[in-house]
Amino acid sequence: MQRIPISLARQGMKLAKEVRDGDGKVLCGAGVELSTSMIERLARSGVHAVTVEGHPVNLPGEKSLAEQIRDLEYRFSRVKDDPVLRAVSRTIAEHLVEEYSKM
Repeated sequence: MQRIPISLARQGMKLAKEVRDGDGKVLCGAGVELSTSMIERLARSGVHAVTVEGHPVNLPGEKSLAEQIRDLEYRFSRVKDDPVLRAVSRTIAEHLVEEYSKM
């Protein structure tokens, strides 16, 4: 799931979490597929961001899984002969893959 600005929401995206207004009133439930008119209504209601299923938008500054793995390998490149630190690096890489698969 990914939290995105309402300006990047598009028709067909599915909400992963319900959307509430400032008073806590539910405006849309989780699992609802967004339509253009619904996005416009949410924006007019003061909603600034929504959480959608998957990872449909590459936000500025976000790194892909491949970039994160490459950065991790670089960070541990100087300690590649240390079995403990190699195990730490593998554990972090596995965690990144697992988290990315949930998106």
